[in-house]
Amino acid sequence: DKQSQSKVDILKALGAEVIVCPTNVEAEHPDSYYSVSKRLSEETPNSYYPNQYDNLSNTQAHYESTGPEIWEQTEGKITHFVEGMGTGGTISGTAKFLKEKNPDIKIIGIDSVGSVYKKYFETGEFDENEIKPYMTEGIGEDIIPEAINFDYVDEVIQVNDKDSALMTRRLSKEEGLFVGWSCGSAVKGALDFADEYPLNPNDVMVIILPDSGTRYIGKIYNDEWMQKQGFLD
Repeated sequence: DKQSQSKVDILKALGAEVIVCPTNVEAEHPDSYYSVSKRLSEETPNSYYPNQYDNLSNTQAHYESTGPEIWEQTEGKITHFVEGMGTGGTISGTAKFLKEKNPDIKIIGIDSVGSVYKKYFETGEFDENEIKPYMTEGIGEDIIPEAINFDYVDEVIQVNDKDSALMTRRLSKEEGLFVGWSCGSAVKGALDFADEYPLNPNDVMVIILPDSGTRYIGKIYNDEWMQKQGFLD
């Protein structure tokens, strides 16, 4: 129920029946989107359950495609890879390929404040007390999916909703990149990393920006909405 209305409208325009599930319930709760999607796949004839969180094809796809593409396009010069962590498939598959090519490449995962990833990465502990409501879409989790593999990750940085939203708007206004909310998280996290670990002139940092701003016209690109959240004066 935290997804933008634009996403719902697009799905309905394509003929989908959209079932909105509460976000702030445990993954095992019968009303969670994890449980509802699995139940519907079992009840619906001729249906397909992608199970993006635990389907290792998610990770493998990025090992076979995204990683090689980045390596080729940077001519092997990439030194840092930054990715917002949702299911974990993109960062895990891409990082595995890049690390096999050059173990010195730094892999930086970006998380949301309110997600369990950062503490789990640092301690190996799944701490339910870390789970708090947050608004940024497409990043962070309240579970540890099978698709994510922290063995290839060197650093995890958390970014809050406000900083993510403001950075997303900056990317649009200053760089002409009309991107989605989690993209602001990725760039803000990358800048935070660079503040702590300054880059060299020859370093090549690649940041994945996987979402479009068209889905957030009524949210982070709307001044009134931003003001209501306390993100703008």
